[in-house]
Amino acid sequence: MEEECKLRRWDELIPDALGLIFKNLSLQEILTVIPRVCKSWGAAVAGPYCWQEIDIEQWSQNCPPETLDRVLRMLITKSSGSLRKLCVTGLSSQQSFSFIADQ
Repeated sequence: MEEECKLRRWDELIPDALGLIFKNLSLQEILTVIPRVCKSWGAAVAGPYCWQEIDIEQWSQNCPPETLDRVLRMLITKSSGSLRKLCVTGLSSQQSFSFIADQ
């Protein structure tokens, strides 16, 4: 007798489980690819797990200060207070440091 195996679809996994999986992807994939796959994946990357560690150090080395400030604010806002680790280079304004500290 064959037992019927019920597989669960990726889009049916709970957002927290997906978030834990997605946090291992690159920041570019989390921002541009994953949210476009389906609504549940978009909800998962909007949750806190993908934003606990933000590493834009390499990218920020060649980034204009205005762009860096704008991207940093956007990413920290996405973390909704769950940010534990931030890697960035080239912060030049006191406002950026204040925003990070306040969040």
